[in-house]
Amino acid sequence: MAEAAGLNVLAAGAPDVIEREQPFLDAIGTRTGNLGQQPEQANVVKILGNYLVACAIQSLGDATGMTEHVGGRPTQLIDLLTTTLFPGAVYTSYGSLIAEHRYQPAGFTTSLGRKDVHLALDTARDGGLIPPFGDALRTALDKAVGRGHGDDDRASIAELQRPART
Repeated sequence: MAEAAGLNVLAAGAPDVIEREQPFLDAIGTRTGNLGQQPEQANVVKILGNYLVACAIQSLGDATGMTEHVGGRPTQLIDLLTTTLFPGAVYTSYGSLIAEHRYQPAGFTTSLGRKDVHLALDTARDGGLIPPFGDALRTALDKAVGRGHGDDDRASIAELQRPART
């Protein structure tokens, strides 16, 4: 993505430094989000983006698991949802991976997703926040890694919600 100048760059720091480095950032990205003067602000936003993707993946896994439980086809569900209520890259791409049980090659591994969710929850707790969905997500990622999905795409957490196959 960087070679194709396709990144969304997250920057934070002294305004003069960001301004000075902007030509480099433009060379690797289509957009630069200036997120404040403290460098850690960019780190937290990146982690939170991955946290939200993990939340979407978990909800897609729940929905496809319930669909399969009643004999439905996950590919039809994902097509319906991504062309009506939830159009967009996250639901479309991860929804397809989940519906097709396709977790290799991994675009972003379950182990990396787990790390980012743990970092997001640590950040929340440092601020006195307790995101209720976060603990369920942490448990799901821990369980998926424990079941051998650590090197699979993070969409593999959906397998925890699948009915037993006969």
